[in-house]
Amino acid sequence: MKMLSAIPRQINSRFGSKQGLVKYVYFGVRMLLGSYGRFDVKKLGRPHRLVFVCSGNICRSPFAEGVAKKVGYSAISFGLDTRGGDAADARAMAIAEQEGIDLRTHRTTKACDYVPHVGDLIVVMEPKHLASYKKLKLNAPVTLLGLYGPRSLPYIQDPYSASEAYFARCQKIILHKTTKLIEYVSQ
Repeated sequence: MKMLSAIPRQINSRFGSKQGLVKYVYFGVRMLLGSYGRFDVKKLGRPHRLVFVCSGNICRSPFAEGVAKKVGYSAISFGLDTRGGDAADARAMAIAEQEGIDLRTHRTTKACDYVPHVGDLIVVMEPKHLASYKKLKLNAPVTLLGLYGPRSLPYIQDPYSASEAYFARCQKIILHKTTKLIEYVSQ
């Protein structure tokens, strides 16, 4: 019986929630069927700036932006569903600080305030962001952050309302995937 009660805790720490697990499996199957192959950015050449995009611009995208800037890559971030002007999530700031990244001055940016530059690469966290980005009618190429590295992961669950364990895991995934994306586009 103890083992059964541990299952929801394991799901929450690994996938963020039961819904996160379902989306992980669903988008994983879609990836295996080839749905995300067109988002490989290798043929575009090296982007001049990485533009990280998530929902609220308080957890995932500002952390990815900080990781890119730490290694000297030009980067910004914005949120598809944010009012703008808010600070990064306190947990994101704490994890970023452990990695030598300062998010204390970060303020959320709305999608409508994004100013495209030639050479931008839009980097989204989950497939639903692809559809939202398409509605913005911007011309920059777009990719999924999770596709880079040895294990593709097209869906990176929003950690905002997830457990502390998942929040930390999510930020580690973003750290690893951002590093791998930069290595990939720099080759």
